Amino acid sequence: MAFFKYLTWDNSHMDLRYTKDEYGGDVHITKVYRDARNVDLERVNQKYSEQLRDTQRAIYGNRLGMLLAFIALVIMPALVISVIQNNILLIAAITVYTIIAYFIVEAINQVEINRLLYRLDREIKSSPRIERRT
Repeated sequence: MAFFKYLTWDNSHMDLRYTKDEYGGDVHITKVYRDARNVDLERVNQKYSEQLRDTQRAIYGNRLGMLLAFIALVIMPALVISVIQNNILLIAAITVYTIIAYFIVEAINQVEINRLLYRLDREIKSSPRIERRT
């Protein structure tokens, strides 16, 4: 049930901002929270920049995988069948399926990023070395 835990986790206090090196693809985290918490971004970058980059790659991979699977398993057979049978209703059903599949993949992607934000938030709150308390 971790999927629903991360999907429904309230991340409204988080505002993860980062810049991406256009040549190497390295990620540099520039902001973590919406409020003005004093966070040691150097330590956050040491630990989480690689994980953030991996999470972004997983999200892009999920989207590409959904697109390829959708084209191969749904669109191509549906187009062939609808042309052979002259059935426009099949195209309407595929459109509805497309919308549902898109939302499922985006929910999976939201869980990926929320999992990273959850771990980041927990570690910052539990480690006085990362959050500079005054």
